[in-house]
Amino acid sequence: MHVLIVANDTRGGVEPYAHLAAGLRTAGHSVRVAAPAEYAPMFAGVTAFHGLTGAGRADTEAAAREKLSLRAIGALVTERARGWARETREIADGVDLVCAGIGGAMIAGPVAQSVGAPFVRTHLQPIDAPSFRYPGLLTPWLSYFGSAGNLAGNAVSGAVLRTAFGPPLRAARTELGLPRRHAAPHSTILYGFSPRVVPVASSSTTRRVATGYWTGAAEEVHDPELERFLAGPAPVVSIGFGSMRSADPDALRSTVLEAVRMAGVRAVLLSGWGAIAGDDHAGEHVFGTESLPHSWLFRRVSATVHHGGAGTAGAALLSGVPSVVVPFGAEQPFWAARTRSLGVSPPPVPIKGITAERLAAAIRMSIGSPVMRSRARSLAAELRDERGVVTAVRELELIAR
Repeated sequence: MHVLIVANDTRGGVEPYAHLAAGLRTAGHSVRVAAPAEYAPMFAGVTAFHGLTGAGRADTEAAAREKLSLRAIGALVTERARGWARETREIADGVDLVCAGIGGAMIAGPVAQSVGAPFVRTHLQPIDAPSFRYPGLLTPWLSYFGSAGNLAGNAVSGAVLRTAFGPPLRAARTELGLPRRHAAPHSTILYGFSPRVVPVASSSTTRRVATGYWTGAAEEVHDPELERFLAGPAPVVSIGFGSMRSADPDALRSTVLEAVRMAGVRAVLLSGWGAIAGDDHAGEHVFGTESLPHSWLFRRVSATVHHGGAGTAGAALLSGVPSVVVPFGAEQPFWAARTRSLGVSPPPVPIKGITAERLAAAIRMSIGSPVMRSRARSLAAELRDERGVVTAVRELELIAR
């Protein structure tokens, strides 16, 4: 089987596809990948890797510096989609399946139609999965109205996503010279999360399979100074907001450091893409660095403070320790609501209302609740038993027959 994976996202939205690619290779299949060039090392051993032009961190940072409006960002993505479609098409000849989640679907669907292969939606979020059992991806507050609010929120979220991704999808199709009639994606959708976390359900026309999380062997870190810090006195929490950005990174850093002091903990502070200002001289109670593998770090701390992206939320759930979610926007409030409903996190602390007092109180609750800590451990054990990559590979093999 020859599989093309399109993973156009930040690290948290790309790494699960690297584990899926590794699982496919282990099962004897050929894998090609189109993703931001900086993530090429994750995909060592694939048959072909193409780094998408204009899709990396530097390009995102340049757009942020220019303070582009949402309309301007949409126009930029639409223009880049033409090149991404052309570049991805160059490595697509002879593939049996094309796979992508929300970050790559606008390219993967047209490319699949261009080569006559099925397009299999492989999502990290519950997209195209309406239900009364959980809220819409972009509208978790509508769950206040019960099952009717959940159904309405799913409909609204779907409409918003179709509107947002419509222009780049059309641009990609035009670039590839496709007819106006779209080829329907495959009727099976795979989700790289656990059914215990989001219980997606099939319908008469669509088969939905939550396979479990797409994970692999944890990346090892060899840093004696970090090891000494983690082994020191007082609980340690990890604090980082990944690829998020903030209006004033220095002010957010001050808020976070004050919360650490008030909570009586120590912290591994991850500056990421700059939401929190970085500083190598953080003091005896804080270890500062840009990033660390979540699968390695989260299991070594007492709690994690993160933004609630799909990949990071999954890594936190698998770690077996409670989370404090600080959502910035997009689907992050959804994951904050899910982790809270599972009993493994306190109420979220949205970035717009963050204070040192609120964050400190949430940290104290996360490390001080025996019930929450026990639930986090037991849920993680259940999630690790699911073998999500193996299940996903088996499902893709069935689709390709």
